[in-house]
Amino acid sequence: MLKSQLYLVLLMAVIVSLLIVGCAETSSTNDTEVNWIEDIDWILESYGEQGNLQSPIAGTQITATFDSAEGQVRGSAGCNSYFGDYQINDKLSIPVLANTEMYCLEPEGVMEQEYQYLRTLQSAESYQIQDGKLQINCGEQALIYTAQEE
Repeated sequence: MLKSQLYLVLLMAVIVSLLIVGCAETSSTNDTEVNWIEDIDWILESYGEQGNLQSPIAGTQITATFDSAEGQVRGSAGCNSYFGDYQINDKLSIPVLANTEMYCLEPEGVMEQEYQYLRTLQSAESYQIQDGKLQINCGEQALIYTAQEE
């Protein structure tokens, strides 16, 4: 009887150990994903309604960098620079963005594009990284970036 109780206690200890290791590995994977979005210069490839994405206007470059040390996202919106705090928990949240206030006349449509981009980014809800592309989901809108090559 004592041997069977000892065996049962040993078996339970092994199961608990495996569960702890499994949880630690899951957490580590999540941390890796979070780190992968941060401290990389992302360039916007397409944006708009999911299923009907469009490319940025030729002659503009829209960027985003999630700075882990500062907890801020910053970049170029095509004409103006922008910045704001962000949080990554289970979701991505960018509550408020600020930007410089220049007015660009060219290329045509750049200011409307910038307005749409900043409004969409500020409504970020979640993100995913697949095949080296970052997709930020913002309700029915999406922003899709590629990592800038160094």
